[in-house]
Amino acid sequence: MSDNYDLKYAYKALFILAPIAIAVMYTEAMLIPSLPTIANDFNVNSATVSWILTAYLVSGVISNPIVGKLGDIYGKKRILVYVMIIYTIAVTFNGFAPNFTLFIIFRTIQGIGLGMFPLAFSLIREEFPPHLVPRAQGIVSAMFGIGSAISLPIAATVAQDLGWQYNYHFIIPFVILLTYLTSREIRESKYTNPNTKIDYIGALILGLSLALMTIALSEAPTWGWLSLNFLTTVLIGIFLFFGFILYEIRAPFPLISINLLREKNVLAANIAAFVAGFGIFMAYQAITYLLELPNPVGFNLDILTTGLLMWPVSLMQMIGALLSSRLILRTGTKFIVVISSIILSFFYFILGLLAIGGSSNNLATIITLSSLATLGAAMLNVVLINILTFSVERRVLGIATGMNTVFRLIGGAFGPSIAGSLLSTYYQYLVYPMILNGQETFLPVQLPSDYAFQLTFFIASVAGLMMVIIGSMTRDIKIRGTIVSQE
Repeated sequence: MSDNYDLKYAYKALFILAPIAIAVMYTEAMLIPSLPTIANDFNVNSATVSWILTAYLVSGVISNPIVGKLGDIYGKKRILVYVMIIYTIAVTFNGFAPNFTLFIIFRTIQGIGLGMFPLAFSLIREEFPPHLVPRAQGIVSAMFGIGSAISLPIAATVAQDLGWQYNYHFIIPFVILLTYLTSREIRESKYTNPNTKIDYIGALILGLSLALMTIALSEAPTWGWLSLNFLTTVLIGIFLFFGFILYEIRAPFPLISINLLREKNVLAANIAAFVAGFGIFMAYQAITYLLELPNPVGFNLDILTTGLLMWPVSLMQMIGALLSSRLILRTGTKFIVVISSIILSFFYFILGLLAIGGSSNNLATIITLSSLATLGAAMLNVVLINILTFSVERRVLGIATGMNTVFRLIGGAFGPSIAGSLLSTYYQYLVYPMILNGQETFLPVQLPSDYAFQLTFFIASVAGLMMVIIGSMTRDIKIRGTIVSQE
C-alpha cells in the first residue's frame, strides 16, 4: 500500500538522484560534436576514434553487474557513493590526457561510472509505490535528454572557443556536489542479498571477449575484413564469449544470472536493450560525421553549429521519456515497446534513404528524422526498465538492472565500432585546394562515401525492426493503482 512509503523522502531522493543522469549525459554528449576534432588532435582515423565511445562502454559492461551485485550485498547507496568518487577522479584526469592512449585509459576508468544508473534506478524503485514508479523512472530517463540537450550547445561553444578539454574541467564541481548530496541525504537500501559472491572470473572472460571483438571491428578497415588478423581476433573473441556463457551456466554466483534470463520478460528486456544500444550509438556517431565532414559528403559544419543542430535530437530524449512514462499507465508495456520500436526503425530507414550530405539534401530533414528516431529510442528505454523492475524481486533489483545495463552497453560498444569501420571501409577520394609553402595546390582527401552513411542507418533500422518482434513476445504489464499484473 502507498501508506508504507515515505513519499516526502521518495521525491527528495528522486530530485537528488535524477540530476546524476544530467551530469553523466552532459559529460558523454559533450564529446559527440568534437569526435572529428579529437581524431585530428590525436591523429587517429574515424574507426580508431570510435574507441572514445567503445572503451567507455566496454568498461561499463564489465563493471555494471559487479557494481549491481556489490550494491545488493553491501548496500546500494554505499556502493553508489564509491562509484561516484571513482567517476569524479576519472573525469578530472580525462581533461588533462596528453595523448590518445592515456585518454582511452581514463575513459575506461570513467566507464565504471555507468554502474551509477542501475543502483539509482533500484533505489528509486524501492521508495515509490508501484503506480508512481513509471513516473519516477520517466523523470530520471528524461534527465538523460536534458543532459544531452544542454550539453550540445554549451559544450560545442566551449570546444570551439577554448577546446574540448575544458568541458571536462567545467563539469567537475557539479559531479563533486552530487557525490556529496548522495552521501549525505540518500538513505541506505532496505533490501540486501548478502548470501552471494562476485563472479570476477566471469567478468574477466566477458571483458576479454568483448575487447577482442571490438578491436577486430575497429581495425577491420586497416587489417582487411578477410585478413588473418581480423578473422583470428574476432574468432577468439566469439570463442571466449561462448565460453563465458558455458561458464555462467555452471557458476554458483554468475555474473549474468541464467535463472533470471529464464523469465520471459527479463530475457526480452535484455535482448531489446542490446539491440537498442547497438542501433542508437551506431547512428549517433554517423550523424556527427555527416554534419561535420566537408561537402559534398557532409554539411561542412563547425563544432558549435553541429552542437546546436543536435539539440532537437537530445530534446527528444526528454520528451520520449516523459511520454512513455505516462502512456505505460494507460496502455501497459507491450504496446509501448512495439510502437516505440516501429518509430525508431521507420525513421532510421528513411534517414538511410536520404543520408546524402552537402547540397544534395536538406539539413532540416536530416535533423528532423534523427530527432524522431531518437523519440522512439527514448520511449523504448523507459518501458524496458519498467518491464524489468516489475518482473523481478526487489532483493535482486541491483543484479537485474545491472544485467540490463550490460546488454545495452554491449550493443552500444559494438555500434560505434561498426559505424567507424563502415565510414573507414567505404570511402572516396575528393580533391580540395590547399595552401602549401605559400602556394595553392590540390590534394586528394579520403572521406567516407554516401553509401557508408546509408548502410549505417539501414543497419540501425533493422535493429529497430528486431525490437518490434521481441516486444510483441513480452508479457504485458499493467499498473492499476498499487496493483501490478502481468498478462
